[in-house]
Amino acid sequence: MSKLILSRLLQGIVVLLVVSMLTFWLLAAAGGDAVSSLANERSVRSERLEEQRRIYGLDQPLAVRYVRWLGSIARGEMGKSFISGLPVWPDIRRALGNTLSLAVVSLVIAWAVALALGSLAARRPRGWLDKLCGALILLASSTPRIVLALGALALAASTSLFNTSSGGERDSATDIILPAFVLAFPLIALFLAQVRDGLGTALREEFVQVARAKGLSERVVVLRHALRAALNPLITIFGYSLGGLIGGSVIVESVLNRKGLGELSVMATRSRDVPLIMGIVLVTATAVLLGNLIADILLRVNDPRLREDETRRGISAKNITTSNAA
Repeated sequence: MSKLILSRLLQGIVVLLVVSMLTFWLLAAAGGDAVSSLANERSVRSERLEEQRRIYGLDQPLAVRYVRWLGSIARGEMGKSFISGLPVWPDIRRALGNTLSLAVVSLVIAWAVALALGSLAARRPRGWLDKLCGALILLASSTPRIVLALGALALAASTSLFNTSSGGERDSATDIILPAFVLAFPLIALFLAQVRDGLGTALREEFVQVARAKGLSERVVVLRHALRAALNPLITIFGYSLGGLIGGSVIVESVLNRKGLGELSVMATRSRDVPLIMGIVLVTATAVLLGNLIADILLRVNDPRLREDETRRGISAKNITTSNAA
């Protein structure tokens, strides 16, 4: 397990370097910067613009700017915002907390619905619940999040159960349920399809038939034997879904007035605030990599065969090395 974690960490460092270089280059290729917006103001002289470019290092070549930014990251800093002049990390930290809480609740909703409906539908193929799950999968996978967010906004406006006017500063736990459900709805389709198909296949396997022949109850057979065998694809999807949740939060947070990484990234992009954009990209990419690492660990905890394969490969590699040395 330690080798897996070390390998994933090294791969993550390489991925973060590549992502940061591409983002830095794309921002430069898009044209314009935070100082360019001041050029439209008549009261700002060209000397003042050049001074601001020099202060922020925008007069330096792209490679020099990137190396300086990379050096600040190595020192544990993310730089200062071009707009406010303040360190970007406090703003990112506050936004990250709001977005992660929304993502966690969304994942819990998606998993709970998928496991509950999928396990029932898999036990009765072609039944009314199985057909209902198929319709739900089609609906959830084909409905854009913007439509869901607008529907949630209309629901909040017509009732007093949900608050969408506080901008993310929540006093009630119920206020997060509505945006979390909007964010989770497309994931429900993905998770439900995996649970229904994977569990249906597992229930037809020989080891499940053996468990039934031993006289175990259907509930024990499903939860302790079949479901565990069907969880691997679901765990794999979990790592990738975290990035989708953070990316999808842009629409949800903007429409439902929640302060998070989505709203912050829109503001930073509009103002061409490069340090803030780079900080958001770095945090988002790190969250996706951590999600994949957690998924890899959970896969090996759930499926002992993966751990045994790694052990056998390690023994084989050791034997080959010993034979070559001899």
